[in-house]
Amino acid sequence: MLSVAICDDEPAVCREIEELLAGQLVRADLDGNTRVFSDGESLVRAYERGEADFQIVFLDIKMQAMNGISAAREIRRYDEKVLIVFITSSAEYVFRGYEVKAFRYILKTELHQAFRKIFEECMEELRADSLRRFSFRLGADTVTLDLRDILYFESNRRQITVHVKTEQYTFYGKLDDIEQELKGQDFVRCHQSFLVNAKQIKIVGGNALTLLSGETLPVSKSRREAVRDASLWAMR
Repeated sequence: MLSVAICDDEPAVCREIEELLAGQLVRADLDGNTRVFSDGESLVRAYERGEADFQIVFLDIKMQAMNGISAAREIRRYDEKVLIVFITSSAEYVFRGYEVKAFRYILKTELHQAFRKIFEECMEELRADSLRRFSFRLGADTVTLDLRDILYFESNRRQITVHVKTEQYTFYGKLDDIEQELKGQDFVRCHQSFLVNAKQIKIVGGNALTLLSGETLPVSKSRREAVRDASLWAMR
């Protein structure tokens, strides 16, 4: 389910974006959930109350009271990854978008011509971002972690413990399956029971490796060369 916010103080522009978005969702065979905000303050309040979990925000730059740049700056306090697409009537404001890591911008006069391309670029970015994350079930919840934060996976019988920079989680799974899922993502099997983030390796010794965190993990003799290669490749 794609979650999208539209924020513009012109109702006609909001309706136009909603229609264009609906068309692209049908074309891409995607389900979508859209919320419309008539000003920047109400959008920011949704984030403050924990009611905003958007993947894309279409945000007008020039609005009364809180403009789009100010709203985006507040949004970034809560969400660094949401794709912000600025909607603007004038290109003179576009360069200010770099301040808040805007993904793209669309001129209001070019909405119909540009929307499909911008939407496709957003979807490509979201798909690429999903490859940089790892998700698993923890009871009734789904936990999603950024791969950069994961130090290593540890297997103990049918349980997997994923060690991240600040904490750890244990869930049921197979290390072989996780290794296959993360193939090509800088993770290397250093031991039958350990899958390590090669970007976190500091030193590879004879039968152990040391992480940047200072932890040490065992390295099987048969996997030593592969671990060293992966560590060197991850430094590129």
